[in-house]
Amino acid sequence: MIDVELVGNALCLDFANTVNSRPVVRRDWLATPEEAVTWARAAGRPIERRAGLVAALPGARELRETVFRVFRPLADGDEPPRADLDAVTAAYADGLAHARLEPDDGRFRFAWTAPRTVGTLLWEVAASAADLLTRGPLERVQACPSCSWLFLDTSKNGRRRWCSMTTCGSRDKARRYYAAHTSP
Repeated sequence: MIDVELVGNALCLDFANTVNSRPVVRRDWLATPEEAVTWARAAGRPIERRAGLVAALPGARELRETVFRVFRPLADGDEPPRADLDAVTAAYADGLAHARLEPDDGRFRFAWTAPRTVGTLLWEVAASAADLLTRGPLERVQACPSCSWLFLDTSKNGRRRWCSMTTCGSRDKARRYYAAHTSP
């Protein structure tokens, strides 16, 4: 079994990264109900495998692509499309309509009650996207130059380059080393 990689440092970015690369996708964690349940569990947001899960997956993939289309331009220093921002707003508003305020370490947070469905996961993703969009730090949203995964650079110096040093970073360094040592 392939391990789920969570390198986005924000739920919404990890959700956008449920495909292994763009534009050519070889692995999609939202392709089947089993994979969606596995990814959600690994992300700390377990969902129940219920009758409506198969029908909900196209909407999950649509939200994933919307989140990607919002944050990818931000990683490049551009403005996201208005229609995609509106779609995130609508998903967030829908989630809030089903949420309740719950105590959380001296403050309150929005939470969704059981059963945990894919709908609950999508509301949490929309809330994560809205939180990142409204509170930032948007200047720290980056895209991996190798696989296009999105991540929030939480490094001290703000100079993280790859989604993961163990995968894309190592590959890129090896490619550059080979090119430097095999050129005539």
